[in-house]
Amino acid sequence: MNLKERKEVINNNFKQYFLNLIGQMSVYKLIYYFLYPTGVAVVALLFYRKPISFYYILGSILFWYIFAETSFKFNRFFKLHKTYRFLAMVLVLIGVVANSSVSLTFSQETLLAATPIFLSVSLIAVLLGFEVGVGTGLFMSFLISYNIGESLGYFIVFSFVSIVSSYTAKKIIRRIDLSKAALIVSLLSTGIILIVDMIEGNFNSLELLIAVLNPLVCSVIVIGLLPYIESGSRIYSDVGLVELGNLSHPLLLELSKVAPGTYYHSVNLANLSESAAKSIGVNAIFSRVASYYHDIGKSKRPDYFTENQNSKNPHDDISPSMSNLVINDHVKYGMDLAKKFRLPILFSDIICQHHGTRVKKFFYHKARKINESEDSSNFKYPGPKPKFKESGIIMLADSVEAAFKSVKEPTPGKIMELVEEIVNDIYIERQLDESELNLMDLEKIITAFSQALMSISQTRIGYPEEKIEKVIRANDDKSEK
Repeated sequence: MNLKERKEVINNNFKQYFLNLIGQMSVYKLIYYFLYPTGVAVVALLFYRKPISFYYILGSILFWYIFAETSFKFNRFFKLHKTYRFLAMVLVLIGVVANSSVSLTFSQETLLAATPIFLSVSLIAVLLGFEVGVGTGLFMSFLISYNIGESLGYFIVFSFVSIVSSYTAKKIIRRIDLSKAALIVSLLSTGIILIVDMIEGNFNSLELLIAVLNPLVCSVIVIGLLPYIESGSRIYSDVGLVELGNLSHPLLLELSKVAPGTYYHSVNLANLSESAAKSIGVNAIFSRVASYYHDIGKSKRPDYFTENQNSKNPHDDISPSMSNLVINDHVKYGMDLAKKFRLPILFSDIICQHHGTRVKKFFYHKARKINESEDSSNFKYPGPKPKFKESGIIMLADSVEAAFKSVKEPTPGKIMELVEEIVNDIYIERQLDESELNLMDLEKIITAFSQALMSISQTRIGYPEEKIEKVIRANDDKSEK
């Protein structure tokens, strides 16, 4: 058997092994790991009018599996919602189409400068994080470099631009920050093109101009697309979260009018949650803004919640089981509002998870006075328990903020003791088992809560009293001047 025949046998055996491996995959894994990257790779080929190569398809699958699929594991929300994976796949497909379509307009010599890889990579990084931006960027870099000229140099350049694009676009909270990121990538791309032209001795002013404008134009498109992608997918960037944090949002305005007690509770809760999130290194912006919306369902029957009651308690006139249903309904109604107003999908999680499966002890004990055999499971919140750290933080902050209102003459010692007691109670109830919060996190959260509550409970100095003539009076003030 000669060398050519040996290579053919090895190739055939490898192809057979590859096909057998595919045959053993589940439907979802087959789609995620093989069919999707193969389909995207073929789409790219159509624009460049190149024949399909087995090794090109194999390389696409390997790059997708090694880099993109691995990067998905760094985002903790991918395992909670399939929407995250779906959005990543859609954005990569859009990116591949955008990157490949320039071959129909620009010449071969200018494709290095004209390929708008910043567009898709920055979108992915802003919405899904730095790691996902890098992983998918490397996959797209392979497709581009192969189709332009099967060049390792092109792959290195596009990979470097992808990494820089992801890094500069991560944790952006203002639109101007994205413009700054585009400017950095623009300067970097221009520098690379200039160096390449100097090495090749072929200076091209048009190519340099394209390299300068490419990321800047892409940033404008990204800023324009971002709100539509966020609303459609309900996956929000920090930029979108900051906008939702505007207290003039219709849902928050309505809550402030019909349930002012719940509204101010939510604002105070936001301060606690933000402090705790910063202390353990999770998304503080998300924790703050999600806290504003965590109880929006109480706008339906605000009088049934103690923070909104003036004197009469409606629960006095109904049975404990009916009270239980009314309380549970605010969770369902809140999730309906979140869906209607296209709030982040994680906000819906917060709304139903921040109570976990805890027992409504007041109504349970009230029911026990009527029927001693009453089962506590009948008075549990529907849940589920918190599934991620921010959700666990808001559950803890919700209980701490409510309990703090009952503390008379708060001192640092009293506050610390109260916070420790509540956090330990929820921990012992095993409500935090699925939240990924560990004991070290809980210690930091206790400290953050205590410090935040101490700061808002500080008494102000007394000012000397002065006799002030009453010039302005309330309408119902009938006293004589």
